[in-house]
Amino acid sequence: FIFAKAFWFPRIMSKYFSTIQFRSNEVGIKGEPCVNNEEMTAHPEDQKLAKEGSGESSGDYSPIGGKRRCTDILFLLLLIGAWTAMTGVGLAATGVIESEYIQKGDPRRLVNGMDYHGNLCGVTNYVIPSGEDTIELPKAYPMPSGFSVCVKSCPTETNYDLYTCEYEVQHGIDNLFGASDLTGNLTYDNADDAKKSLYLFYASRKQCMPQIESISFLGYCIPKLPTDKLILTDSNSIQENSTETYSTEANNSTETNSTVSISVASTVSSKRTDFFDEVMADLTNVRYVIFGFGCGMSLGLGILFLIIIQLPGLLSLMVWSMIFAIDFSLIAAAYYAKDVSVRWAASGTRSGNEAAALFIAHYVLYGLAGLWLMTVLFLRKRIVLAISCVREAAKAIASMPVITVFPVIQVLGLVAFSVVWGLYMAFLASSGEVVARCLCPVTNETLSSSLVESVESNNDGICDDGCLTHKDLEYSRNTKYAGWYLLFTWFWTSQFIVAVGQLVVALSISLWYFSRNRNLVKNATFFRALCLVSFYHLGTAAFGSLIIAIVKTIRAILTYIQKKAAKSKLRVAVVILSILKCLLWCVEKCLKFFNKQ
Repeated sequence: FIFAKAFWFPRIMSKYFSTIQFRSNEVGIKGEPCVNNEEMTAHPEDQKLAKEGSGESSGDYSPIGGKRRCTDILFLLLLIGAWTAMTGVGLAATGVIESEYIQKGDPRRLVNGMDYHGNLCGVTNYVIPSGEDTIELPKAYPMPSGFSVCVKSCPTETNYDLYTCEYEVQHGIDNLFGASDLTGNLTYDNADDAKKSLYLFYASRKQCMPQIESISFLGYCIPKLPTDKLILTDSNSIQENSTETYSTEANNSTETNSTVSISVASTVSSKRTDFFDEVMADLTNVRYVIFGFGCGMSLGLGILFLIIIQLPGLLSLMVWSMIFAIDFSLIAAAYYAKDVSVRWAASGTRSGNEAAALFIAHYVLYGLAGLWLMTVLFLRKRIVLAISCVREAAKAIASMPVITVFPVIQVLGLVAFSVVWGLYMAFLASSGEVVARCLCPVTNETLSSSLVESVESNNDGICDDGCLTHKDLEYSRNTKYAGWYLLFTWFWTSQFIVAVGQLVVALSISLWYFSRNRNLVKNATFFRALCLVSFYHLGTAAFGSLIIAIVKTIRAILTYIQKKAAKSKLRVAVVILSILKCLLWCVEKCLKFFNKQ
């Protein structure tokens, strides 16, 4: 009876009744999607499938290999137009096209440091008292005060006999004792005790910095601070240190050298710095493990898993074992909670409320276990159907192994677009007006480790004592609109690439599933699906991705407004915006689900 029901009866029904229809959102017969050959083999003998490839259709059924037409071509043209407009904005930001609305940018303005006068090292034309131009000094070297000065290059070795000072201080010392080179550095070998005292005096005022071996990172010099010479403090005061005696390796003699203390502003959190340093160090140390095991090993295990789950009964065993393991875990947790609550009540080691709460929790766990079991029994047919779908998908991927490489191609396409998009965005972001601002410590005791909001520096670009100088960029309204447009274009393109991948995979599986002889289905079927999607259905992918991109852009705008509201301490507005963001997140997830289906 089971044999007849599974094989012969569907054959007779499909042969003599023409009411069986294949719908566009189903991959089976009459509401039974994803049924494999072992469970139902009616569809190969269906007369409608005999029309596959002939271009004929009847009713609402259109054969998979039948004649196709372009879908949603308007939205594909809109996407191409969006890319064209993005290119125009990018060319205007890079200076290739002159525009009165968007200024030419310079990415160096984003990465190069700023000196204490508000000049960008290597970018701004500013002649310092020594006669040099800061445009020829591309690196920012830090001072003990937290300010920076522009230098030609970062020190490659530590030498406490060489100092770099603020421009005016260095120029004054040069006038008094004479400069030794173009950079204005003076050595102790050519200086007297007065010069030594002068350098130490200005070092104590945080206006001079000894030459310390530094790492060149973007436009900054990051000193490697040796603990035997530099004493870091977390206050704004300079530690008065006496001379320190140490032994040199050159002559094995004992010399006396003054210890220079560098004050680090109390606003810098050493814990945060240490955390990010440790994260970057860990990522650097395990980079081969990440790419080897994280990418190569995961791909290999994924392919192995696809092969294993095709073994008869193994996939069902795995799924049902995990389902019943969850129920068993809930029952075991309930039994353990009851046992512990009884022991607590008998021994009196815990309060009566705790024992009672744990006793009630064991009833809740038993209830969850029963609810889970009833849910599984109610959905048992859907679970079996899902197992069949997964098994069939594994067979399809085994027949078309090239489909496993397609996500890599998608990633490469997104990376290629992101490179161009990132270049345009960098030039656009650097096209704003650079403004020097100051960060000053908060005097309130409750906020002693924070900084006040940015304030304008004085006319000379110099902040008050104890404050830090940082750069800020102010953008015009057109530049802001262009930035939002580029962000929208990135959302649209990234979702478009995802949608194309979903269409190609879905069509490949459909062609495999409805094939008369699946043994003949190879990688060529995947490439056929890729061609069909590329020639006929890119508009549909553009349409679906456009809707998601709009929602994502709205969420980004709300996030921007929320940050502005939080900065203005508008707590009610922040809460309302958070609720709206959550609602849009739900809408986005639903839209992604609909697009995928």
